[in-house]
Amino acid sequence: MNEEAVKQLTKQGCMVEKDAAEAISVEDVEMIKELDATPMFVSSKMIEKLRERCTMVSNGGSGVKTVQKQKMTVKQGGGTEAETESTEPQQSEKISRTEESSEETAVETDQEKTQEQSTSSEEMTEDLEKEFETKSSYFDKNKTVEIKDTGVREKRDTKVEIMDEKQITQEEKDVPEFLGYYNSRYDKMKKLLTRRQEMKSATTINRLEGRSEGEEATTIGFVNDKYSTNSGKYIVELEDKTGAFKALVDEREGDRLVPDEVIGVSGSMGGDIIYANSVIRPDLPIPQGTNSTKDKIQAAYISDLHMGSQDTLHKRLDRFGEWLSTEEAKHIGYLVMPGDLVEGVGVYPGQKEELEVEDIYKQYQLFEEWFQKVPEDIQVIVGPGNHEITRLAEPQPRLPKKVFPDIDDYNNFHRVQNPQMVRLHAIRSKGIKNLMYHGYSFDDHVDKIQDLREKAYEEPHHVMIDLLKRRHLAPTYGDNMISPEMNDQLVIEEEPDVFVSGHFHSHANTTYKGVNVINSSTFQAQTDFQKRMGHEPDPGKVTIVDYKTRKTQVKQF
Repeated sequence: MNEEAVKQLTKQGCMVEKDAAEAISVEDVEMIKELDATPMFVSSKMIEKLRERCTMVSNGGSGVKTVQKQKMTVKQGGGTEAETESTEPQQSEKISRTEESSEETAVETDQEKTQEQSTSSEEMTEDLEKEFETKSSYFDKNKTVEIKDTGVREKRDTKVEIMDEKQITQEEKDVPEFLGYYNSRYDKMKKLLTRRQEMKSATTINRLEGRSEGEEATTIGFVNDKYSTNSGKYIVELEDKTGAFKALVDEREGDRLVPDEVIGVSGSMGGDIIYANSVIRPDLPIPQGTNSTKDKIQAAYISDLHMGSQDTLHKRLDRFGEWLSTEEAKHIGYLVMPGDLVEGVGVYPGQKEELEVEDIYKQYQLFEEWFQKVPEDIQVIVGPGNHEITRLAEPQPRLPKKVFPDIDDYNNFHRVQNPQMVRLHAIRSKGIKNLMYHGYSFDDHVDKIQDLREKAYEEPHHVMIDLLKRRHLAPTYGDNMISPEMNDQLVIEEEPDVFVSGHFHSHANTTYKGVNVINSSTFQAQTDFQKRMGHEPDPGKVTIVDYKTRKTQVKQF
């Protein structure tokens, strides 16, 4: 392998196929650099075509080389097209021309250049359209963002505050950690529930046993188990630190109960059971106004880039990066990315066949190269997802420094945990609290509730709002991997202004009780795995939130 040649191409942003890396030479690199556009992927077939169309011959023994130079156009997938342009040195008498012939030649050259630029533009448009239209049925050509200028961004004040970052331990967990985890969850959820007026009189479960039949009863507990009755209602076993008790709830409420969530029930005693009139969840309070900033500042939300996948939509992602430097994007001060920057390795069976880059560190290198397109005055906040190099169990620690050797010391690059509350732009205002959560628990939670199974994958805001109502990001322990830290960090203790996630590769932009609820799309096309699962993503959409007005808009790239 010619390591120097491969290194030069990597610096140009190219990925080199294994067979190509073995055969490539420095001369091949020079030919690739002369192409009209730098290819994303260099294959052995591409190198063969370049060598065929770029030949070097001796000129009469003078030692001067004649280059039959190819004007190459990079096609999608690494292929090339070529037009031959002779650059053979001419004899002195042929170079001598009259002024008139020189002017005519100059005019012809200008016309050729104009035609070449037009052809290149048309090819690029066709290339983009092909990528857009074949990758997603959600795509609407008429709504695609047009990049009008390179723009001149004004420097602006920004501020990123990582709130209440937790200590995440790596040690093996045992009984004390599990007890601490459940006690922490119960205490936090009880505190949230007792803020509700209907739960002010809640008592512990052990005090229910002495109540008379027909007496009012209100309590709080974990959902330990549930089973349906012949009438369609559900008997639910509740448990707290003092004991266990049963409650009878109606079918509608029973259908939506999930194991391990903490709820309140209110009703009347029926001997050894509570006949529940209502099931109470902590939910978000009714907002007393909407939080905003004094400055005109905006944040963009994207997720699930999956760098290293053969299905990554590089052209669309690059267009977004270029757009950030335009006049239209001059108010963007923050870019929030809740996970799956890379495709990862060994995440699911057969994934290797769908990888464009098999080395996870090189996948992160692709992200670093794309990051260079982001203006330096835009603060970028990134969290981990389930495809990352970090542990899968939640809460996840920050992505390690070692995967970002080139950008980790940048002032505008911030690594956070998953989940993480981040306050943005607390300048002359309280700022905007962003709850970032990748969304790995969504699959299992959706699977438990029929109403969500029917619509949440296409409209992911439904599962996000459902979790806001429960005030927990992963209510059922054990379905997805949760590390039992002494403190349950997945409880939504503080009300966010923005709740942003990814994972589903769909898009959502709505509000719930004053909270912007955003599922931030993806920049990966449908994978073979997703085809087998029957899920079609909605890629290339970017949600923009104006922090001064709290209004949103969606840009399609």
